[in-house]
Amino acid sequence: MFRNYLLASASTLLLIAPAFSSEKPGRADVASVGTVTREYQKQGWLIQETDTFRVVCLPNLAEARRLPQACEALRRQLQETWFGAVGKVWSPRCEIVVHPTVAGYVRELGAGSRQSSGCATVEIEKGVVLKRRIDLRADADDWLISALPHELTHVILAEKFADKQIPRWADEGMAILTEPVARQAVRRTAMQRAVARTQQFSAAELMALRDYPAGDRRDAFYGQSASLVAYLIERDSPARFLEFLQLGQNQGFERALADVYAIRSLAELDTRWRPQLLDRGQSAELFASRIARITSGKLLD
Repeated sequence: MFRNYLLASASTLLLIAPAFSSEKPGRADVASVGTVTREYQKQGWLIQETDTFRVVCLPNLAEARRLPQACEALRRQLQETWFGAVGKVWSPRCEIVVHPTVAGYVRELGAGSRQSSGCATVEIEKGVVLKRRIDLRADADDWLISALPHELTHVILAEKFADKQIPRWADEGMAILTEPVARQAVRRTAMQRAVARTQQFSAAELMALRDYPAGDRRDAFYGQSASLVAYLIERDSPARFLEFLQLGQNQGFERALADVYAIRSLAELDTRWRPQLLDRGQSAELFASRIARITSGKLLD
């Protein structure tokens, strides 16, 4: 879930190979990632600050002590995978708020958030990020392994596309690829059911969407977006995919397809991509497994 991406007008594998190395970082590397520089309690909440995060949760949350380190490790992994390098320290920090119950989560985000387990909020003015925040539900089974990496992907992409919002299909597709393989399988099943009731999106339709579709087409949108992102990444690399997105925003996606992928039209893209719609490919599995090592704590053992 992603809300309030503000651009003020007063304003596989073919992914990156090192991102999927089976080697664990050395202890010195681990110690340097996610060090809590300040810790205190306020009104019953435990607040832990690192260089780029301010983590707010209840002191008795089982994951409280490893959460700051996991957030920092996830940020590094996501930035290295998609951008090839870790970005500068965030200022302001990204606030991570873990609500103990759905009631507190909905009270903060509104009634429409009840069916979600995480939400990213980013505010940008004149290309500068003014606010980064992720709200999570601790009572949701997948908040740490699925919602956190998904929403953090939205945050890092918002900064990369601070001058012009990243297309919805790409934003959601890239975020979904960070989710566990089992969760991605659930999304594929939901997509199959949705397209059985209504028509599939063409690539041109996905790329033209300005907002999230409603009804049955919403599940189709999520599933097809993830499939299309994976398909294009596996043709080359994350770097080339981001190049395609930026070119597409400036000169149109059809011309960008020809320049980056030697695909002559959106219709040709449909012809090539549709047979692989339900096969997310090796890239999705490897990326998801790497993220899972961080959220499960295995990378930090």
